Amino acid sequence: MTERSVLAFPSLPLPFFLESGKTHYMPGESHPNRRNLGVFDLILVQSGCLFLGEERQHWKLCAGDMVVLLPDAYHFAVQDCREETSFYWLHFQTLTPGITGHDSISHNIELPKQGRIPYPEQVYQQFESLHLLATEPRSTAFWREQTLFIELLQLLDPSRSDQEQSRVRKVAEQVESYIKMHYREPISNARLSADLHFHYNYLTRCMKESHGVTPTEYLLQYRLDQAKRLLLTTRWSMSHIAEHVGFQYPPYFSRRFSARFGLSPLQFRKQYTE
Repeated sequence: MTERSVLAFPSLPLPFFLESGKTHYMPGESHPNRRNLGVFDLILVQSGCLFLGEERQHWKLCAGDMVVLLPDAYHFAVQDCREETSFYWLHFQTLTPGITGHDSISHNIELPKQGRIPYPEQVYQQFESLHLLATEPRSTAFWREQTLFIELLQLLDPSRSDQEQSRVRKVAEQVESYIKMHYREPISNARLSADLHFHYNYLTRCMKESHGVTPTEYLLQYRLDQAKRLLLTTRWSMSHIAEHVGFQYPPYFSRRFSARFGLSPLQFRKQYTE
């Protein structure tokens, strides 16, 4: 079997949580051998060392190490534990198989096939929270379990630490913060570029990669969202609201609002306040 260092899952449909737990082995005990388990098995070692294999791969997993065992592979103990060993395990499934690389969708969820846990204390805490939910009624625990699982995937996603992606994300967040602070003012491409000290084309690339929209599109969306809030919480006139959120011409504000929300500003207010 060819080793896959990173497993990538299309972000939609999301992988989903099935069950989790914590296991403690004494010296001389070992992980059971299994074939075609049918689910992904995520293992994170908290203490001691676990000696595992999958097909032709062998691992010595010590505190802070993780591995994802594949649903259709043969898993086995390479040797017994030499010391007391504790590890968390989690079974999850996805409607599409794990793949290597990226496809045409906008984002892939990535998991290391095997490696160090990037944020061990946070990850252990997520598992403890999942463990506590196991005692609650399924109808109560289900949504919280899925939320904790997605948060766990985010912590383990190696793309978060990629330097270039981190820079792109940081610049996009600067644009986002700037727009939220100054959306009521005229914001031209030149002003955005001068105030943030990046060429506008680079700002646009960062926003498209991180947020899926250009700075201009984000500014328009944010202004309309603020206008929607004011329509519900104030008695201000349409022209006052348009001016307050940065539109110079009320008719233009009304057209863009209708295009986005399917109702004119006045119709929107009447629908939700009368």
